[in-house]
Amino acid sequence: MKKKKKIAFLPVLFVCLFCKIVNVNGQSSSINGNWYSTGTVSVQGITNSYLGELKLQLKGIRVTGTFNYYFRDSLFSNKVTGIYQLNSKYLTLNPIPIILHGSTSTKLGAECKMTGLFELKVSKVNSVLSGFFKPDPNFKYTCPNIEFDFERSDEESSLFGSKKDTLDPVVVTTQRQFEKRTKDYFKQIDISTKSVDIELYDNGEIDNDSVSVFFNNKLILKKTMLTHVPIKLSFPINDNLPYNEISMFANNVGTIAPNTATMIVMDGDQRYELELNSDFKKTATIKLMNKKK
Repeated sequence: MKKKKKIAFLPVLFVCLFCKIVNVNGQSSSINGNWYSTGTVSVQGITNSYLGELKLQLKGIRVTGTFNYYFRDSLFSNKVTGIYQLNSKYLTLNPIPIILHGSTSTKLGAECKMTGLFELKVSKVNSVLSGFFKPDPNFKYTCPNIEFDFERSDEESSLFGSKKDTLDPVVVTTQRQFEKRTKDYFKQIDISTKSVDIELYDNGEIDNDSVSVFFNNKLILKKTMLTHVPIKLSFPINDNLPYNEISMFANNVGTIAPNTATMIVMDGDQRYELELNSDFKKTATIKLMNKKK
């Protein structure tokens, strides 16, 4: 009796199914998971950035999840829905409210309805959701695009979680280095208002100094180069603390050590101009004392 020839269809089927979820470079083409990026506003000059987190779940072509972001002094969270086209790798997120980059207060600031348009780019090194949040055409001059290059993270964490290592690698590294360095207290200022505004810029020759700014030991501004155009930030005063702190952390010392800057602190009508310097051992820090206490 002649034996029937076996057909090895199972391995072929397995390979074909596997190809649907992994591309030729070995990186997953799924968008499920956590993605992190700093959002940059598409305008000239220096503006506050958006530290963003996307947490996405994909079923078929339908996408659900959350978009969490930190802006100026506050955290925001929005539920997101959208469509992901597997063939083109384009992700479209339905309009959500995002606070306007020019808002002077995160409590009273205006919001823009913005649609997310992203493309998944996969390489041997990483996966990136590259694109931007775009406003309604009627508000394109008021609400410029916010550009993001979200990178996938394997960490099961959140901007709102309790884990320390919740952000992108640059943020995590900066936070750890900040905690190891000594604080160098340059000035103590008595504060009478509920918030202060600061301007930070290079006080001499532009030599590629880059700094991060911490408020009460929390990273507010990630690595940014100092120029003659001031970096503008606002901080709410926490009355529950004995004092508040603003720290200028040196990411590098440029071509002329140490890392130097001029900081303008505005407490209502009161203006303080300070000359600060930081290096790889010490971080320039300002104490803000509450006058009422």
